[in-house]
Amino acid sequence: MTVAKERLKLAWRVAPATISFILEVEAASRNARNLVDGLMLAAILAANVSAINNDPDLQIAYATLADAPPEDLRRPVSISAIAHSMRMPFETVRRRIQAMVRAGVLEVTPKGVLVASGVMRDPRFVGNAFVRHELLKAFYFEMKALGAAPVGSPGSYPSSRAPPLRLTNRLLFEYMLRAVDALSVAVGDATNGVLLLAMVRRNTDGFESAEVAAWAQDPMNRGLPVRNGKLASELNLSTETLRRYVIALEAKGFCMRGRLGLLATEPPGARPALDRLVLGNLTNVQRLFGRLSQLGALSEWEAPERLASGAA
Repeated sequence: MTVAKERLKLAWRVAPATISFILEVEAASRNARNLVDGLMLAAILAANVSAINNDPDLQIAYATLADAPPEDLRRPVSISAIAHSMRMPFETVRRRIQAMVRAGVLEVTPKGVLVASGVMRDPRFVGNAFVRHELLKAFYFEMKALGAAPVGSPGSYPSSRAPPLRLTNRLLFEYMLRAVDALSVAVGDATNGVLLLAMVRRNTDGFESAEVAAWAQDPMNRGLPVRNGKLASELNLSTETLRRYVIALEAKGFCMRGRLGLLATEPPGARPALDRLVLGNLTNVQRLFGRLSQLGALSEWEAPERLASGAA
């Protein structure tokens, strides 16, 4: 088997675990808001800290929860930029952002939108940061077992420091937005992309890797249908809102509604595009863990005795 075929095989093997991971992170980022607002908030938060993400020294300097970056390092983002990144209508994004401003979640400045400082200190936000850190750690070891994690000696993380929760959360959001953007290209927008992932997860619930591979070849006959109400509840969407998104996915050939529920499907001729999608995801996963390795986060995970000794 050629190197390219081996990599494609690995990309498809990684895909089911990635779907579960993305959905778990999305759920741990949403709080009481619905799927659409949760994704929008993640996009704004990632844009606000882009200056830190692009500077390794700043990444290390503001790695832990105790190391909050100063306000002048946070960058406002325009509504049009968020609408573009999520492939959503400007007016829809503007309306939702205004609602979040009224709720105290966002702040508007002359240069754009910021996640409100109070939100960053909210116990729920801090608690979610811990949850996402642990989800990313578990995902790393899952990818390592599948052969998709970096090989070689990782950079070192100071044993005297607390776990790098800010660092891991920043890079995690960066990865999430890349993954959701790639899905958006295929299915229309960010919300449709995550909804389709949730449908796929339910259609393959409990499947072993061989069963997932078989499902991918014949999703209509091998998938487990999921009820609209169950999917809407998981994503904190009204059934009417879910129905509108399902209609859009159905029109593009990505799902069908049957007597027993919803099934994700593969549009005719879509396999090459789906292959590129999973290959791109594998590249992004490896980029994520490559950056975490360079910044020392993986060494912190690979040496759990530091935590046990109380050094961290």
